[in-house]
Amino acid sequence: MVRKTREQVWRELQEMGEDEVRRRLEAKPGEVEEPGLVHEWLAQRDRVATALATTSNELSARQAGRPIRVGRVLGSAALLGVAAVALGFLLARRKR
Repeated sequence: MVRKTREQVWRELQEMGEDEVRRRLEAKPGEVEEPGLVHEWLAQRDRVATALATTSNELSARQAGRPIRVGRVLGSAALLGVAAVALGFLLARRKR
């Protein structure tokens, strides 16, 4: 019996698809050819999915926070603009 490498097993699992691998593992766990590599592959898939979900949630949170920051910047700019107009008005009155 020839033992397959991790890459060969993982490539076969990838071609089969995660749902099919999980279905076969549940249906006949004793008939899985390389159970250690199959479980390792599924664990890796779970880690990647979790990392992607975490990253996506962090990006969504950052993007949700942007309008607040933009609002603050616009508010600050408007306040500075009003202050500049008021200062200009006061300086113009002083020259008269």
